[in-house]
Amino acid sequence: MEHSCEQCGTPVEDGRPFCPHCRAPQVRVEIAAGRSGTPISTPTEAAIDLDGLTPPATRPYPDSSLFRSALQAGLLGVMANIIPFGLGMLLTGILATLLYHRANSHRLLIGKAARLGAMAGAISFAATALLTVLAIIVFQAQQQFHDIMMKAIEQGVANRSDADVQSFLQWLHTPDGFALVLAFGMFGALLLSMLFAAVGGMIGSMLFRDR
Repeated sequence: MEHSCEQCGTPVEDGRPFCPHCRAPQVRVEIAAGRSGTPISTPTEAAIDLDGLTPPATRPYPDSSLFRSALQAGLLGVMANIIPFGLGMLLTGILATLLYHRANSHRLLIGKAARLGAMAGAISFAATALLTVLAIIVFQAQQQFHDIMMKAIEQGVANRSDADVQSFLQWLHTPDGFALVLAFGMFGALLLSMLFAAVGGMIGSMLFRDR
């Protein structure tokens, strides 16, 4: 048995959820009875994906503007990193939501805003770290950077007279020890950057709620 598609008139086999020509939904729901007593049926959107036959037009696509806004805010946020105590990353997250808000008409939900801010924070951190490495190489300041880092670590260690602490500090002076501690430090800084920027994104979603 066949019936005609309500949208384009193409014959559609009974039981098919979507028109093969225009992809209009063919699920029928009886909503009322006419004066003659004949039920009136109308096509409506299926609430679930029927056998994987969801039409292409209704399938979600990646939001490219989300990454574009995060990239722009992350690169601009490199300059904000000079502000201490995570405030620079907060501003980076807020900036990301502002850029997204200006480019899109729909509201940015708080969860999506947090993800946007975290992306911007990660990009900003990566760009800052890359510029720092390039500056160290260009100015041949590898030894100075090593000395500054070691001095900061030694000053932050309590009870430096303890034998275990002294052994740890000696291990830090080895290339493997310094590289491992530096890697852990970079990873921790990345997580903090993403966290502060995500909070900034949530703040931005509330500040720029309306256009």
